[in-house]
Amino acid sequence: MRYLLAAAVLVAAGVAAIWAFRPPAPGVPAAPPPETSSPAPADDPPPTLPPGVRLHFADATETAGIRFRHVDGRTEMEYLMDSTGPGAAWLDYDQDGLLDLFLVQGYPVVPPYPAEHPGSLLYRNLGGGRFADVTAAAGVGHVGCGQGATAGDVDNDGFPDLFVTCYGKPNVLYRNVPDGGGGRKFVDATAAAGLADHPDWKDRPNWSTSAAFLDYDNDGRLDLFVCSYVKVDLAHYPECVQASTRRRAACPPQRFEGTKCVLYRNAGDFKFAVTTPEAGVDQPNAKGLGVVALDLDDDGLVDLFVANDGVPNFLFRNLGGGRFERRGPSSGCAVNAHGNPQAYMGVAVGDFDGDGRPDLFSTAFARETNSLFRNLGGCRFIDATAGSGLGPPSWPWLGFGTLALDADRDGSLDLVVANGHVMAHIDADGDPLNTFRQPPHLYLNDGKGRFAEVGRVAGPAFQKRYVGRGLASADYDNDGRTDLYLADSGGPAALLHNESETPHNWVRLGLRGTVSNRDAVGAKVTIKAGGRVTVRHCEGGGSYLSAHDPRLLVGLGGAARVDQVEVRWPSGRVERFGPLEANRGYRLTEGASAVEPAP
Repeated sequence: MRYLLAAAVLVAAGVAAIWAFRPPAPGVPAAPPPETSSPAPADDPPPTLPPGVRLHFADATETAGIRFRHVDGRTEMEYLMDSTGPGAAWLDYDQDGLLDLFLVQGYPVVPPYPAEHPGSLLYRNLGGGRFADVTAAAGVGHVGCGQGATAGDVDNDGFPDLFVTCYGKPNVLYRNVPDGGGGRKFVDATAAAGLADHPDWKDRPNWSTSAAFLDYDNDGRLDLFVCSYVKVDLAHYPECVQASTRRRAACPPQRFEGTKCVLYRNAGDFKFAVTTPEAGVDQPNAKGLGVVALDLDDDGLVDLFVANDGVPNFLFRNLGGGRFERRGPSSGCAVNAHGNPQAYMGVAVGDFDGDGRPDLFSTAFARETNSLFRNLGGCRFIDATAGSGLGPPSWPWLGFGTLALDADRDGSLDLVVANGHVMAHIDADGDPLNTFRQPPHLYLNDGKGRFAEVGRVAGPAFQKRYVGRGLASADYDNDGRTDLYLADSGGPAALLHNESETPHNWVRLGLRGTVSNRDAVGAKVTIKAGGRVTVRHCEGGGSYLSAHDPRLLVGLGGAARVDQVEVRWPSGRVERFGPLEANRGYRLTEGASAVEPAP
C-alpha cells in the first residue's frame, strides 16, 4: 500500500510540472533539467572498461553481402509517417540454426512514386558471416509504406511466420510453408487469417507500428497484439513550422488524435479474431510505438507494456481467463517521475538490477531523458532513472530502438539505443547535440542497475551517425557474441558485427514448447552457475518495430559450466535441466528428459 501511496503522491506532485517539463514545440529550445545542463565534452577522457574487456562493433554490411537502402519518401511536407520507419526482424525461417534477416522497406505516401517499386528484403544466412537475398524465392517482397515486423510460430509447426506492419494499407501476415523442393517459402495468409479488415479502416488509414506475438490465454497458440499510432487525414494535414528556420517540420503527435491498439486471438487453423474489447485492452488515446509482452508480475501469465508517444504509457496486467486489467498511474510506469507523459518510442526489458524481476526501459524524444522503470513486484514500478547513469547522456538525443544484451558477458544486462531525429532540417539550428543523424549509445551495467555510456570505446560502428529507428539483436554467427542490426531511416543497412573480447563465458538457450506455444513466449528461465542466479524471460515484441533472435544468450561471468537451468513454461510446467558446459548452444524442449545441442 505504501508503494501505491508513494506513486500517487509522485504523480500528483508532478502534475503541476507537466507544463514546465513538456517537450517544446518544434524549433523551440528547452532548458535542460539541472542534472543534465552540461553534457560531457567530447574531449573528456574515454570511459574505463572492466579488466580484460575490449568492446568492438564493426560495420559488416558490405562483407555480409547485404545491399539495402531504406526509402522514407520524405518531402518538404515532412509527413510524420515518413519519419517513423523502418524496423527489421531476425528469424531462422528455414530452421538451419542460422538467423536470417528481414528488412522492412518504406514507400512514399504521396506521388511521385518510384518507378522501380522497391520492396522489403529477406536475407538468408549462409554461414561464415555471409547472407544471400532470397526475397523472390521466399515470396516476401512487400511493397508499401512498411513500418515494422515481428516473427512467431503461429501454427506451431516448428517454423516461424512473419508479420509486417504498415501505414495506409493492410498489415501482412506471411505463413511459412514448404517450397516443394526441400526448402521453405512464405505465402500471404492475411485475408485467410482474418487480418485484412483492420478496425481502423472505418474512418482513417491504418497506421500500425510495433507488434508482438504472445499467448495471452495460455491455450498454446500465439496471439497477436498490434500497436496503433495516430489518426491522419492527408487531405487536412496540419501545417507545422520549425520556429528557428521557418521551414516545415515533422508535426508532433499532439497535433493528431490518438487511436486504439488491436489484440487478435489465435483461433487455430491460422485464423485470428479481434478480441480488443473483450480482453479489456481497448484503452483510448493510444499513440503506441513500442510494445513488449512477458510475465511482469511472476504469476505465470503474459502481461503487456505499450510505450506511447506523448501520452501516458499502457500497462495491461493479465488476470487470466483471457482478460487484462488496465493499470494507470499506480503502475509507476505510465509517466516519468515528474508526472510527464514523455514521447516514449522503443522499449527494452530485462532484470537490470539482479533482483530476478524484469525491469522496463524506454527511449524518449530529444530534450527528454530515456526512462528506467524498476520492477517492485505485483506489476508496480518506480522511475529509477535518477542515479542510474541513463538520464544525462540521453538528454540531447532522440532515442528510438533499444535492446538489452550482455555485451561483456559478466551476467548483467547492458543496453543499446539507436538515436536519430525526425526533422530533416534540424541541423540548420547549428546545435551539434541536436542533429538529424546521431550516434548510437551503449550503456554498460555494473550489475546493480548503474550504467555508464561507453559508445566511444565500442568500435567503429558506434562512431558513425545514423537516423536510427529499429534495432534488433541476434548472434548471427553463433560465436556467443550478440550482433546488431540498426535500421537507418532513408539510409543504407547497418549490420554491426560484435568482435568484442572478454574473459567471460556464455550459454545460449533455445526453448521449444509442446503444450505451451512453440516459441515459449512467456517462459521464465532461471540459470544457476558459479554460485550466481540469473533470471531471463522469453518475450514477445520489444525494441521498436523490430524482432530479436528468440534464443537467450546468457553471460556466465567466470563460471565454466551451468549447474542448472530451470524453466517455468507458459503451461505452468516447471522443468530443470543440466549441468551444461559453457560456451555452447542448447535446445530445451518442454517435456523432454534430455537437452539437445543446438542445430
